[in-house]
Amino acid sequence: MAYPQEFSSTLTYANRYDLDEIDVFLDSDMNNPMYFTVDGISKPFAFGKHYFNLSILDSTNQEYQLRTGSRILFEFKSINNVILRSDIASVNQRNGVITGFFEILRDPLRTLLDIEDGEGTLTIVGSLENKSTTQNLIPEKFKGAMNYRCTFPINIRKNLINADSPKITAVEHTNKTIAGAFSFVKNNVSAADDSGTSYDEGGHQNQMPPDSGHSEGSS
Repeated sequence: MAYPQEFSSTLTYANRYDLDEIDVFLDSDMNNPMYFTVDGISKPFAFGKHYFNLSILDSTNQEYQLRTGSRILFEFKSINNVILRSDIASVNQRNGVITGFFEILRDPLRTLLDIEDGEGTLTIVGSLENKSTTQNLIPEKFKGAMNYRCTFPINIRKNLINADSPKITAVEHTNKTIAGAFSFVKNNVSAADDSGTSYDEGGHQNQMPPDSGHSEGSS
């Protein structure tokens, strides 16, 4: 990597929001997510691109609710405070599920630091509003702002064997004859029985010599 760092006009860099540092009205974590739940982040993550689902929970039993039209922002960080590139892959408006992805890169691009192994974080923020039944009203300074945050842990193990993210590969099916002599035996396999038909490397049937047959004798 060049120093000073050279930025490219063709690469996409991870935006830095530092969502874990903003001032919010209400904070929660994976033990009591309240408004969000995330699937697909409970395993160790190696180098590559990884997908997850973010769902909006029913807030009927909560004191507040997500504000209509609230933006939802998320940000991934490694244990050494390096931002991981992430974005939305698709949004399903009908069931409130957002499919997103994040990438663990060998070169994080915006920093000279490498992504370190260890417990990183996924931080999600949104905007809450009062309900008609709310007792502890949201202060004026937090109204209309990103006032709710939930933090989930992620486990980064960059070089973990068999932890690469799934890859779509082009698979071609071909018919191929393997060189060698094979025996296609109709009888059950037995150490005392080699009956059947054998073939040479060219695929021609071997002829058994006249005296090669089995003979039965009395004991």
